[in-house]
Amino acid sequence: MSHWSQERLHADVHKAVGGSLNLVRELSRISQELEPSVPSEWLLKRALFYSYELNILVDEGMSERDRLARLNHFFFEEKKFRGLTDPVHLGDPSDPFRLSTVFSARQGSPIVVAVLYGFLAERIGVPLEFVDFKPACFLKWVDSGHCRYIDVGRGGATLASDEVIELLHSQYQLTTVGLDQLLEPVSFEALLTTYLSQLKQAFAPRKEYEKTLFLQNALIAYQPSNLQLIAERAVLHRKLGHFKSALADLKRFFAFNDRDRAPAELVKLHDDLVTLLDRHRAGLDPGPGTA
Repeated sequence: MSHWSQERLHADVHKAVGGSLNLVRELSRISQELEPSVPSEWLLKRALFYSYELNILVDEGMSERDRLARLNHFFFEEKKFRGLTDPVHLGDPSDPFRLSTVFSARQGSPIVVAVLYGFLAERIGVPLEFVDFKPACFLKWVDSGHCRYIDVGRGGATLASDEVIELLHSQYQLTTVGLDQLLEPVSFEALLTTYLSQLKQAFAPRKEYEKTLFLQNALIAYQPSNLQLIAERAVLHRKLGHFKSALADLKRFFAFNDRDRAPAELVKLHDDLVTLLDRHRAGLDPGPGTA
């Protein structure tokens, strides 16, 4: 597996400026890092081929409503994509988040299915906005001046604002979510952060720490001031034997956090690493990992 340096990650973030094509490109590259046998170029070409197939079915004079109807039939009925709201029954819970497996199984997490749906909609001239993904997934569509919300978990059904709220109250028992907060558009960075967080959580049971470290670095690239992410990366470095890197992350964490209020396990990890590296410098222990 290739290793993405922090410099490369930050460069990638700066290049990835909005647009559904860039979202598909980012998901493709992340998928390749986790499953190198499926190149990101192939994944991107697969998405572009879907858009080519769909464009053949769309007439130039079609209204946006008719274009979306054609997209729904193509995406959910002909290609049989579907969003999984509860992927825990799968053998590998990370499958619905990796674009390679989503393409092969035609099923994925709501956020991945929404990215593909939004990409195809944009390619046929229907601009959509991503809105809050927790716990459901909707895309905002402005229809003749009125906001409608597309539910990719229900075959592309379009709902008015009050219908979205009613659905969330009845299906997810949400009673305290404000309308403005719920339906506010999500930025490119916020969407990728949500996606990476969900993927990391699903990927954790595999205990493939190098790949988990890649996901952690990607999250930090999007949220460089999030000290909790830095502390989590220190733990990963320790598991991988990267003792100096782990200590560097913990020093950064404690530079802005009071030791007396920090989690006990982080304090102990910091002190153990200081002792270990001091003993190594004194020639008392074999050399620890130097990464």
